[in-house]
Amino acid sequence: MTRATAAAAVRTHAEARRGWLARGSIVRLLRLLVAVPLIAVVAFAGLALEGTVRQVLNAGTVHDVVTLSTQAGALARALQAERVIAAVEVTTQSQAASATFDDQVAKTDAEIVEFQRRRAEVSAENSALQRIDAGLTALGSVREQVRSSPRATLSAIAFSYRILVADLLTFRASVATDTSTNIADDVRAAVAVSEAGEAIGQLQVIVLRSLAGGELTPAGQQEIVGAQARYAEATNAFLALAEPGWAASWEQIGTDPQVVAAQRLQDQVGRTLPGGRLTVDADDWVEATDGWVSQMFRIQSDVDAAVADRVSTERGQLLRDALLQGVGIFLVLALTAVLTGVVARRITRRLRSLRNTVTKVAYDRLPAVVRELSAAPPGSVQPDEVADRSVSEFRITGSDEIAEVATATRALHREAVRIAGEQAVMRANIAEIFVHLSRREQRLVDAMLAQVDDVERDEADPERLQQLYQLDHLATRMARINQSLLVLGGSGISRVRQEPVPLDHVIQAALSQIEHYTRVRIGTVDKELAIAGNAVDEIVHLVAELLDNATGYSPPEAEVLVTGHALSDRAIVQVVDQGVGLSPQRCAQLNAALANPASVDVSGVRAMGLSVVARLAARHAVRVELRPGPTGGTVAEITLPAPIVVRRPAQQLPPVEPELGRGRPSAAGRRPAVASASRATVPVAGPDNQVPSAGRIPAGVGTAGAVRASAPAPNGSVAPPVPAPLFQPAAQPQPVGVGMPAGPTVNGWFKTAFDGDSVAVIWPVDDGEKWATATPAPATQVGLPRRVPQPHLVPEAQQPSADPRRKLDPAAVSAAMSAYAKGVAGRRSTTSF
Repeated sequence: MTRATAAAAVRTHAEARRGWLARGSIVRLLRLLVAVPLIAVVAFAGLALEGTVRQVLNAGTVHDVVTLSTQAGALARALQAERVIAAVEVTTQSQAASATFDDQVAKTDAEIVEFQRRRAEVSAENSALQRIDAGLTALGSVREQVRSSPRATLSAIAFSYRILVADLLTFRASVATDTSTNIADDVRAAVAVSEAGEAIGQLQVIVLRSLAGGELTPAGQQEIVGAQARYAEATNAFLALAEPGWAASWEQIGTDPQVVAAQRLQDQVGRTLPGGRLTVDADDWVEATDGWVSQMFRIQSDVDAAVADRVSTERGQLLRDALLQGVGIFLVLALTAVLTGVVARRITRRLRSLRNTVTKVAYDRLPAVVRELSAAPPGSVQPDEVADRSVSEFRITGSDEIAEVATATRALHREAVRIAGEQAVMRANIAEIFVHLSRREQRLVDAMLAQVDDVERDEADPERLQQLYQLDHLATRMARINQSLLVLGGSGISRVRQEPVPLDHVIQAALSQIEHYTRVRIGTVDKELAIAGNAVDEIVHLVAELLDNATGYSPPEAEVLVTGHALSDRAIVQVVDQGVGLSPQRCAQLNAALANPASVDVSGVRAMGLSVVARLAARHAVRVELRPGPTGGTVAEITLPAPIVVRRPAQQLPPVEPELGRGRPSAAGRRPAVASASRATVPVAGPDNQVPSAGRIPAGVGTAGAVRASAPAPNGSVAPPVPAPLFQPAAQPQPVGVGMPAGPTVNGWFKTAFDGDSVAVIWPVDDGEKWATATPAPATQVGLPRRVPQPHLVPEAQQPSADPRRKLDPAAVSAAMSAYAKGVAGRRSTTSF
């Protein structure tokens, strides 16, 4: 199972229904947890900063409006001066007045241009400004009336100027509503000074009109009284709002000579009765009142400048506050982001470290430890020691909840490793139980086979002899089951061999271990193929398990074909049956089990043949694969690797191969050869001995790898078995005695031959010459023997190898010792177990 599949299997149906929160990773959720407060803080900080920015923008607008109001005051003063000069020109019609009027018009136009420039900077719309724009547009026609219309009246001209000045003062008064309280009072104070100056200007026009009319009319007197009242009201309003410095300046202008003269003339006008003639001079009146208005305009300019400075100061303060607030919000956000990022990064880093560690433990370390425990030799596993060593690299830092989770995971990993170690110990104990049970049962089987042999020797009845042969074959199959238990227990079943065995003999030996051997047909088997001696018995067992499975799952009348072929770097043995076959899924499942042997459990004992084949194949790097047959059934293909395959040319084979089994008559006329460690014999070649043929009389090697062969004597008696040596040297062709059939080689020097019922030892032809060379070592001068390396050896004898000592395989040594123990136990005449 891959990591992705394991992770997907952990997710439950309830978690899948929870939505994206359950599907999201912890790192993503932490980012969301950090992002939501940051967004909220940014939103609220933006709202607060928006208010400050709005105040800054409003302060800029107020500054522009105040600047425009100051310019409106200057324009009003210029219009007042132009109005007085226009009144003089209308009343006098002199050239000097016209020139003065033109000069004042130029000054007024300059103020109008400045006002309109400031007016363009103000985006706010005001009704007073709209009226001012209209009045300035109509000002040109008023000026034309002053210059060229003889029928223009002073009252109409003065009224036009008065309306325009009033709109300017109204706009100045409206500015006070858009500013703060302190600045608004200053703006009202400046407006009060403008209104006082406008009252004096209206008084100027009234007096000039009365002088032009020759007398003071009652209406004129009322206008004079009203102008004086407005002046007094404006003065009181200014003094109430003005600062002490401005009030002092207002008091100081009362001592100015022009102001004193204007006030004296004003008093004189005030004493004139209606219908009476004014006695003031027009030029003196204009000059004195104009100086008075100029003094008030100076105070107005000071107040307007102070208001503009305060507005600029307040605007700068608001701008600084906005900048400081923005910088503070940015710093807070940055600090919050940094702190949350550091905390989140620390948490995510520890979570990632924990995830990586747990993943490595779950998918790498724990399986590796389990594999190591599975491959460990019995008795070498200490569960607690292995568990402590497995968690030694599991580092835990900190004391928070993540560290607690890591601690719990380490404890879980340690407990899992400890349980795996206990299971490994338990498996080793079970394997040991299998081995001991198998050996005890094998001793009983060997004892039973010995008793059957004794009975067979003395039995002459063919029917009873046939029954004894069937009992012998059943015991041989029981021995194969015991050998399977040895394989499941991890023990070897090979005997000690030095020479390879031909492949066809190995197949015949496998036939002797199955029940339905008569249904097996041996096809083409390459004669030059042989199996290495250390793997013969286990390959025999492997082939026997496959043959037993093939005959068991085939129809009773169907044959099972066995073939063996040589390839360039390996050998192929195929077992083909005509059974019902396997489904592709089941075939793939069985091939996987054959390629990867599992641990011994109940299922392994139930399918003992499959488990034994898989373990024997893994032991010798043999590949066993099942696949559908060409016409039905199943093909079991055994791929034998090069290390256990020996190629022997046909001409180098011994003239008479030792049989790996012996034939006995059965229900079909013959019986299978049976072999066991306790009954090791060599075949006895003679004129009356018949070798079992493939397909009718299989011969084979037993589960313990022993070699047995016997045949009934012509008179019905059974020839006694001749013991074979435990180590069989290579057979080399040697000349034999005259008239004697050749026998097996005892060693590299002597040979045996059969003379009737006896066995004769054949000496070498050139025995004298070769034995003569094997003389004692020469002596010294004093008669002591001189040591010469190997002087007693016969020439052509095998010399000791100069190669370094081969490192012994513990499994091979164990198998050899097991074979010795079984051989010794088989030779004992044990009566009780």
